[in-house]
Amino acid sequence: MLVFLTFLVMAGAQEEFLWNRWEERTVDCISSPQKDTCTLLAPTAKTPIDLSTYKCRREPMPQSSWNTLAVNSTTRIACPLKCPPNFDLSVLQKKPYVNKNCQKYYTYGKYRDEKENDWYIWMTEPCVAAISTHCRFNDVKTHDGSAGKLELTSHTKPSEQRKVVVVS
Repeated sequence: MLVFLTFLVMAGAQEEFLWNRWEERTVDCISSPQKDTCTLLAPTAKTPIDLSTYKCRREPMPQSSWNTLAVNSTTRIACPLKCPPNFDLSVLQKKPYVNKNCQKYYTYGKYRDEKENDWYIWMTEPCVAAISTHCRFNDVKTHDGSAGKLELTSHTKPSEQRKVVVVS
């Protein structure tokens, strides 16, 4: 009941407050028979993505002493996600799930390219997979209603901090 009341108060709250919306992105490198040809799948994209200009790139693989799995890899393929650069991505998921050649942080991962202003998923040999994630968009407005002010409220644990609306 308390959650429902909090939702009702928040729904009629501050117009500037925006909720998160998530869009799925998958970089599919297993469907094409050609090497280095990956496809971007964005089935829940609110704005259509122009896939005719979509292109992955081959780049040098950063070498680290801790990464023994990619020691023989000199390059990696990196594919843009067309996500907002100022937000983080959700967890990466690989398909097929049991692909032992693909180990997160070692043979595939994500990074933000500041120059290109986009997020990228990367893979290096021997990993060939379809990697999925979700982009966070902070653009869902609350419905119009009475003005309110957001305040942080304390709960039993610091990890349970929530924003609630205090109606004047």
